[in-house]
Amino acid sequence: MAVSVDPSLPVHPLTVEDVDAMVNAEILGEDDHIELLDGVLVEMSPQGWHHTVAICRLTTLLAPIAAAAGLEVSPQCPLNVVSPISQPEPDLAVVPATSWDATAHPEALLVIEVSVTSRRIDLGRKAEIYAEAAIPEYWVLDLSGRRLVIHRDPVGGRYDHIEVATDTETVTAMRLPLTVEVADLLPPRDVSPES
Repeated sequence: MAVSVDPSLPVHPLTVEDVDAMVNAEILGEDDHIELLDGVLVEMSPQGWHHTVAICRLTTLLAPIAAAAGLEVSPQCPLNVVSPISQPEPDLAVVPATSWDATAHPEALLVIEVSVTSRRIDLGRKAEIYAEAAIPEYWVLDLSGRRLVIHRDPVGGRYDHIEVATDTETVTAMRLPLTVEVADLLPPRDVSPES
């Protein structure tokens, strides 16, 4: 459900601590599909089949590479972006190995969002949030546009280098020994991605 708020009204942004308290008080459930962006709880779109397949393929590619480097693949988990009012849940993040210590906050080397209906926010505000957190590389796999948008070199809250790779190209990650054929991450051309 989308709501509009009168811009003249004073608004108190939620914090990461507020959301944690809401989960602990069972106001929010662990299975609620929301993420905290700029102090607002944003409802995440339900995953369609193509979105799920893309995440599975990326996880299969990333898991052995991450493990060999002493890293982990974090699928759809809250990510610390060093902001009191934002805690996105990217589709995938490659992070240092975590411990059971609840205060540990891994820093992502690579964040990936798979987009069908969320392209505007993934290429807009989320890119800014990840750049502000100095995440060195951010990919948006745009299933509808049949492309991979690569963001690199965060400077001053934005990515200095943005490149678009089509389904005929190969992409290599900056900090991981990962090379992918973009076409291998996309549904066949005669199949329309669903939301």
